[in-house]
Amino acid sequence: MALEPRQFVVPLTMITVIDVSRLQRELKAVDEFMLQMTIRQPGQQPVLPRSSHSLEEIAAQNGLNLLQDSHRRALNQQLDRLRAQAPTIHMSFAADPPAVFLTRMITWLRHEIHPELLLQIGLQPSLAAGCIVRTRNKYYDFSLREQFKKTRPQLIEQLKQAAT
Repeated sequence: MALEPRQFVVPLTMITVIDVSRLQRELKAVDEFMLQMTIRQPGQQPVLPRSSHSLEEIAAQNGLNLLQDSHRRALNQQLDRLRAQAPTIHMSFAADPPAVFLTRMITWLRHEIHPELLLQIGLQPSLAAGCIVRTRNKYYDFSLREQFKKTRPQLIEQLKQAAT
């Protein structure tokens, strides 16, 4: 079974490139469990790996049964393709952004820019407030520091007026 890229649905729980790698590790654990089941001796029970909500969601949204080898291989191929080809935006914040914010951000970005877009989240404590957004060929500084730099002459003028 092969999933076409245009048929593949990236769930909202898969936000970052790290999430893709995590899902691939989980999928590998399921593969290893299934292999153990075929070669185990009677009376031995291998431990079933726990699957995350993300893995269950991606399987459900794409109509995959993770008990079938062909479905696991198809999902792994799609995850490999995502890691290699999905458009990625790097966003730096002063502190870890809340999960609710990231979910809203990825929802908007996938609707407006690309349905398979992934984020790469970075921390830059020197920002204090706002964020920096980078793509392959663009750089946007939405930090408070940058806003102060842009409005510095007006701020100085207003401070002078307030002082007199």
